[in-house]
Amino acid sequence: MPRRPLSFALVLLALPLAVSSAQPPAAQSSAKPAPRPWKWSAQANGSLLFGDAEQRILGGRTAVSRSDSVLALDVSLQMLYGDATREDAPRRVTKRLWLGATSLEYQPTGTVSPFLTATFESNLEKRIAARTSLGTGAKHTFVRTKRNEASLSAALLDERTVALAAPGAAADADPRETRVTRWSARARVQHGLDRRLRVTHVTFWRPRVRTTGDFVVLSTSEARYALTRALNVSTSLLVNHDSEATTRGARVNTDGQLLLGVGASW
Repeated sequence: MPRRPLSFALVLLALPLAVSSAQPPAAQSSAKPAPRPWKWSAQANGSLLFGDAEQRILGGRTAVSRSDSVLALDVSLQMLYGDATREDAPRRVTKRLWLGATSLEYQPTGTVSPFLTATFESNLEKRIAARTSLGTGAKHTFVRTKRNEASLSAALLDERTVALAAPGAAADADPRETRVTRWSARARVQHGLDRRLRVTHVTFWRPRVRTTGDFVVLSTSEARYALTRALNVSTSLLVNHDSEATTRGARVNTDGQLLLGVGASW
């Protein structure tokens, strides 16, 4: 079992820093400043339920992107941690999730644009110690305006999953490992209701090639309100379904959470 499941995610975050440091100094000394190609964002969110059982979830997300007419680079890392307690029981960890993703897109302003993608996941609820994938595909953008955007993308992924050891298993037991090929379909819609309020929905459907009954769905719906040019507040609904989760020892195949957050971008 990997003892450092964050190593792959840290590599994803280090990629844009390496690219930016490789830029020639002359490109930064233009007499007329051009629009900043790099964009950064950070967000903290959470939720709290109380009563007979107290549950709390804390999370964060950071992202960096760089785009021009030739290439677009996107890197993101998301974390969620949750625990729960009852009056007659000690507090226990119920959620520990890391999601990392990076993509490199060619000719991002075109109607059809090919891309490379890599992802990382570590998920306590789904009994996943580490899940990595690498693939390639293409995106078709149907709508692109200042306020609105809609696109569909399809990709082929090579995926490797290492399951968490079952509770009580011997420390030297070999972890369960699987390697499969998956299709990945993504639908993304973004709509600006006005200058401050924007809603976004993204859904990934990843069925196994030749066995569509084995699939993963990741869905995010978010409403974001800009307080200033840099600060915003948001409400987001996250849904994660893995049809094979219970076979790894998870209690259910589907989990979700509604989160309130505050973020910044620059």
